[in-house]
Amino acid sequence: AGVESPTHEIRADADPSARSAKSIVITLADKHTFDRPVEILIHPSEPHMPHILMEEGDMTPAEYERHLKGKNDFIKGTKKDPSAEKKMEIIRRRLNKDIPHHPVIMLNFCPDLRTVQPDLQKAQGEFIFLVDRSRSMSGVNINRVKDALLVILKSLMPACLFNVIGFGSTFKTLFPASQTYCEESLAVACESIKRIRADMGGTNILSPLKWVIRQPIHRGHPRLLFLLTDGAVSNTGKVLELLRNHSCSTRCYSFGIGPNACRRLVRGLAAVSRGIAEFLAEGERLQPKMIKSLKKAMAPVLSDVSVEWVFPESTEVLVSPVSTSCLFPGDRLVGYGIICDTSPYISNPRSDKRRRYSMMRSQESGSSVFFHSQEEAAGVESWNHSRDSEGCCPAEHAPDQLAPRVDGAGWFPRRSGADPLSRRAGTDMKASSRRRAYSTTQIADHEPCKKVPTASDPGTALVKNPLRKTHLQDLQQVSPEPWQADFQ
Repeated sequence: AGVESPTHEIRADADPSARSAKSIVITLADKHTFDRPVEILIHPSEPHMPHILMEEGDMTPAEYERHLKGKNDFIKGTKKDPSAEKKMEIIRRRLNKDIPHHPVIMLNFCPDLRTVQPDLQKAQGEFIFLVDRSRSMSGVNINRVKDALLVILKSLMPACLFNVIGFGSTFKTLFPASQTYCEESLAVACESIKRIRADMGGTNILSPLKWVIRQPIHRGHPRLLFLLTDGAVSNTGKVLELLRNHSCSTRCYSFGIGPNACRRLVRGLAAVSRGIAEFLAEGERLQPKMIKSLKKAMAPVLSDVSVEWVFPESTEVLVSPVSTSCLFPGDRLVGYGIICDTSPYISNPRSDKRRRYSMMRSQESGSSVFFHSQEEAAGVESWNHSRDSEGCCPAEHAPDQLAPRVDGAGWFPRRSGADPLSRRAGTDMKASSRRRAYSTTQIADHEPCKKVPTASDPGTALVKNPLRKTHLQDLQQVSPEPWQADFQ
C-alpha cells in the first residue's frame, strides 16, 4: 500500500513505515505551476478486492431541495399536482441533469483469477478473423496473412467458435455463422485460406463490422475479433464509435500490416474494445505477433458478471453500466451510482423496504442494460443479517471469495461489495425478480425483447448523444456473400 506521483513531488501525512491507512492527506511539496496535470497513483493494500469509493455532491440535501424548488419544471409540475408522487416523478426525470449535486459511489473490482483458482481453463471464445482483401494487400502482404492464419487456426481450442471474413469494397464470410471448431470445419477453413487473393477492390471495414455486431452473442464464448489490414478508411470515426458502443460484448485485436496502415484506426479499434494493437514492419513476420495476441485472448475469462446495488426506498439512484461483460486478466469492473435522497418527499417511508438496481449484459443484443427490480419489502432481520455479513465500511470490507459457475465456464463474484453509504446502501448478488430498463447509454441498434424504461433513465439521453446510435436500417442493409463458393 502507498501513494506516489510520477509528475510532482508530494507530501503525505501517513507514517512512512505504515502498511495501510484509512485516509491520507496529500499536498504538493512545491508550488503548482499549472504546466502539467497532477497525477497521483494509489497502491491499495488489497488490489484484487472490490473497493467502493464515494464522492459527495456539491449540494447538501437541504441545498438541493431549495435548488429544486427554483426550477421551472418543478414549479409548474407541483402547481397542478403537489402530491409526493408528482415530486418524485420530477426528481427521477432530473437525475441525469443534476448529477453534480448528488453523491456518487464507484465500485472498482480487478479480480486475480490465478490466485483464486490456479487451474482455470482457457477461454473458449468466438474467434472472428477480419482479413483485408483490398488490392493494396496483393503480393507479400496477403501471403504473410495466409501463412499466419493457417497456423493460428490450428492453434485454437476445441469447442470454440470461429469464422473468417474477407473484406474489401464488399465482404464475404467463410460460414453463414460462426462454426464450432472441429476437424471438418478446420479443413474447410484451411482450404479456403490457401485460395484467397487480394481482389476485392477498396477498403470498407464498417460493413463487415456491422454484420459481426448483428450476430447473436453465444453464452460462454466471448467474442474476439482479429482484424488484419494494411490501409486506411475514410470513416474511421464511425468504425471506432460502432465498436466502442459494443465493447461490452466484443474485443478487437488489430494488426497493421506495412507502413501505410492507419495507426489511428488500428490503435483505436484496440483501445475502444480493450484489445491489443500490433504493427508489422517491412520483412517482419506476422505469425509471432498473432500468437502473442491469441494467448492473451485465450486467457481465463470471468464471464456472466452481474452486480446488484441495494438501496433504501427513500433514495432514487441512477446506475451506470459496467464497461464489459467479460473480464480478462488485468481488466477492471467499474460501476457508478448517483444517489438522490428523496426522504423529504416520501410520507412514512418504510425502513425495511429496499430497491435493487442491477447491471447485466443483455443476451439479445450484447449491449449493456440496467435491470431495475420492483420495490421489495425485506424483513428487518434479514436486512440486518445481510449488512452484518457484508460489513459497514465500504473502504475496508469487500467480498473475499469467488464462486464457481454452475456450467464451469468461469467464475463470478459471490458478493459485489459492502455498504457504500454507511449502511444506507449495499450490493448483493442474490437473484431477484426484475424488470428491464434502458441505461442512459443504451445503443438502439437492436430490437430485443420488450423492455420497460425506468423513470430515472430517460430516453432523451440518446438524442443528446447521436453518435452513440447505430441505426437499425443501416445494419439491415448489410448482406454478406458466401465465401466458400467464390474464393478464387
